[in-house]
Amino acid sequence: MKITRIKLYIVNVPERKWWWSDDFYGQPAHQRSEHGIAEVETSEGLIGLTQIGRGTPIPTIEVTLKEWLGQDVLGINLATLMSPMASAFEQAILDLRGQALGVPIWSLLGGRLRDRIFVTQCTGYKTPEHTAEDAQWGWEHGFRAYKMKCITSREATPEERIRYVTDRIEAIHKVLPEMAVRPDIRWRLEEVWVAQELARRLQGHRVESLESPITKRAAGGTFSEWRRLRQTIHLPVGDHVYNNEDLIQRFQAEALDYAIVGGQTAFETINHSRLAHELGMDGWSQTVAYGPGAAMGLHVAACMPHLTQPYDMVGPMAWEDTLVNEDFPFEDGCFLVPDRPGLGYTLNHDAVKRYLVTEQDFE
Repeated sequence: MKITRIKLYIVNVPERKWWWSDDFYGQPAHQRSEHGIAEVETSEGLIGLTQIGRGTPIPTIEVTLKEWLGQDVLGINLATLMSPMASAFEQAILDLRGQALGVPIWSLLGGRLRDRIFVTQCTGYKTPEHTAEDAQWGWEHGFRAYKMKCITSREATPEERIRYVTDRIEAIHKVLPEMAVRPDIRWRLEEVWVAQELARRLQGHRVESLESPITKRAAGGTFSEWRRLRQTIHLPVGDHVYNNEDLIQRFQAEALDYAIVGGQTAFETINHSRLAHELGMDGWSQTVAYGPGAAMGLHVAACMPHLTQPYDMVGPMAWEDTLVNEDFPFEDGCFLVPDRPGLGYTLNHDAVKRYLVTEQDFE
């Protein structure tokens, strides 16, 4: 079974108002950006669906898709992928293999460990007032955990940074005391004492963890400052780990409560999750994508051994349209894992036409 044709759609779907940032903190480049969606057809008539990473240059997409033509869907070793679009290719191949075998993608990734994924309402930068309004929207739609990016260049001093985080959390809990909040600080508190003071002011609030609170490689890369922070505050500390070596170093340094794993492919992400689990570490991962990519994220999350905390899912509620025909069932703060063959989702061509920027065929 070989790839015979690829249809590429470059689309631009607007975000739900103020999902990422409000007008005060507005980031227009983030709020209105182009994404690539591809339908990959085979000699047997199957059509696989994939999403291409946001920001991938068009020349790279064109060259890479031409290289996909003629590839043997069942013969490719996905563990050896080196393409700059490896994850998109992997998704297309797994969708096609799953359809051919009549099984969901998660069964090809080792089997699912859960049938629903508890997720955060993953958002960006806003004023406290708009943060509370956004969290209220999320609560009414079923979210029970709120993840927010924190601290920009506007907050120039330690006190301003602390106040920005605390003011937003207080605004949420004034109207939604049961909403769990995960502030993603993006290493911008820098020093331990600042994070300690933030934790002190957050006592009594339902804070799930502090994500990436201080400088990435504090204390010359030994992570001793991260260990000191963990030992002196009541809140769990999470951070991104980038490979197995990084994960092991953080574990040995006792630097993290939660490991946020990722990878260039689904198999790499799951392998990192498996190692974290074997080390006794909990954590989560994340997906930033429309419908096709969001669906793939659910398949991957279903197979992650160390996933104990809410998964950061940017989509499918973040944009005006998912671009797929099938629904994303959402219950009690959880997306249900698809159980249809392959990805379990097909492209809604009418929706694509509404947001289409350009399209190309490769044969």
